[in-house]
Amino acid sequence: MIKFTVPGRPIPAVRMTQRSKWDKYAQRYLAYKREVAWFAKLAAKEPISGYVEARIRFYVYGRRRMDIDNLIKSVLDGANGICYEDDRLVWKITADRFIVNHSSKQKVEVEFIPLPEAQIS
Repeated sequence: MIKFTVPGRPIPAVRMTQRSKWDKYAQRYLAYKREVAWFAKLAAKEPISGYVEARIRFYVYGRRRMDIDNLIKSVLDGANGICYEDDRLVWKITADRFIVNHSSKQKVEVEFIPLPEAQIS
């Protein structure tokens, strides 16, 4: 199992085209993806081989309009190749979003758990 926490406000993935990757939202997303990768590298000695389950908990301040699927994508993109070999091997995802009472409590808790072949059907 690989487990890590990314402190601070989670940043959702954005739709990127060749031209839009220089816009401020895309730059924020790319920086956040690198930050996720940094914490993933600290936690993972080597990628999990085979299928994995991702458990992700987002702690956000306020009632910001962030789609949970885009939040998940930013974490999975940052961890790809570090915590698991390839994103096609992520077989199960559980994600929760919690509202915290102060911006300093924002974070993302991430777990990647190897799945036995028997659970893949």
